Amino acid sequence: MIEYALEIFLFILCVLLSAFFSSSEVALISITRAKVRTLDNENRVGSHALLALKESPEHLLITILIGNNIVNIGAAAIATAIALRLFGDVGVGIATGVVVIILLVFGEVGPKIYAARASDTFALTVAPVILILSKLFAPIIWILERVSPKLGMGKDTVEPAVTEDEIKEWIDVGKEEGTIEQDEQDMLYSVLEFGDTTAREIMTPRVNVVLMEDTISFEEAIRIFNDTGFSRIPVYHDQIDNITGILNVKDVFSAMVSHRKDSTVREIMYDPMFVPETKKIDDLLKELRVHRVQMAIVIDEYSSFVGIITVEDILEELVGDILDEFDKEEDGVQELAPGVHVVDGQMWVEEINETLVLALPTDESYETIGGLVIDRLGHLPQHPGEKVDIDNGRLTLLVMQMHGRRIVKVKIVNHAAHGNGRKPAGDSTPQEKK
Repeated sequence: MIEYALEIFLFILCVLLSAFFSSSEVALISITRAKVRTLDNENRVGSHALLALKESPEHLLITILIGNNIVNIGAAAIATAIALRLFGDVGVGIATGVVVIILLVFGEVGPKIYAARASDTFALTVAPVILILSKLFAPIIWILERVSPKLGMGKDTVEPAVTEDEIKEWIDVGKEEGTIEQDEQDMLYSVLEFGDTTAREIMTPRVNVVLMEDTISFEEAIRIFNDTGFSRIPVYHDQIDNITGILNVKDVFSAMVSHRKDSTVREIMYDPMFVPETKKIDDLLKELRVHRVQMAIVIDEYSSFVGIITVEDILEELVGDILDEFDKEEDGVQELAPGVHVVDGQMWVEEINETLVLALPTDESYETIGGLVIDRLGHLPQHPGEKVDIDNGRLTLLVMQMHGRRIVKVKIVNHAAHGNGRKPAGDSTPQEKK
């Protein structure tokens, strides 16, 4: 066997190099760009080479494949030559079986498992070597890129390295492992969804907006400000759709202190800012900051007044409800009994479905639970107590409270939650009993 010492040494060397390239592939391909940048910011040894490799993932992959194929073919050739000398023609089959097992165990599976367990450390260790090899293989890489268009695709056709869905998955993983708190998770999700939210989704709808006419006195304006607790109120002329300005309570007090009795609300209000209901709130926030205003009037495609939106409304999308001394904290969903809930009439159907795990129908003709009730009734409710059945009677929507023609509260009864599919006892309201 002494005469085969050199061949055996070269065979072992090829197996070791195969293990090196296989483990390098797992470590370098699996590590993310974000992690690489973190390591580079920490000035870890090998991080600069690692960053350079991740900038050209195609070159990295080609370099590893070239190296791995060279040593694997070399190992097979050497093993075959030794086997032919020892066993003759039968040695080809023996060499094939032995090489496959050795490369599979010691050149592929084992090294890859090790690299997967210590990807960061191993990636930093092998990156400088792979970077040098990529420069040595540069002519071969250039030829391969020209021969195979798929390997030489431009960056414009490459998928993003990190998608929004992947970021959300990482946030969920962080929450499960305890590195991210529930509040932090909610805020991070809000930030990701912030740019997709429109003014219509978070505005105060027209029916809930407090307005004042431009002909009222300062004393009447102060009374409205005092009753509502608001500091800014839209002003209209003749009809509600004709919004002509925004009145600030400070301007009213200033005018009264200055004894400007002949002045009118029209003279001290400032011009309103109109925005379409489809406007993204991230762009809207920038515009509000540039114009230094706190409130905007939301209009639809027909330029009709549909609601208002404030800086506070936009910020609440990120940090949750911001309550002041005039706000009353009230849950949008209140549970009266198992399967029986009272919800705000202006709550969106999609939000209720998500909160209560229901399947209330959605349609373009309505967005809120109150709109769903009106759609199914076919008319505006005349009084509390009117109800509709949904999903073949499994759900009942009951009007609990109204303010004028507006539905304020709706009771949702989930009969399936009671196990018998029938209306639970004691579910009648005073209106029903009458």
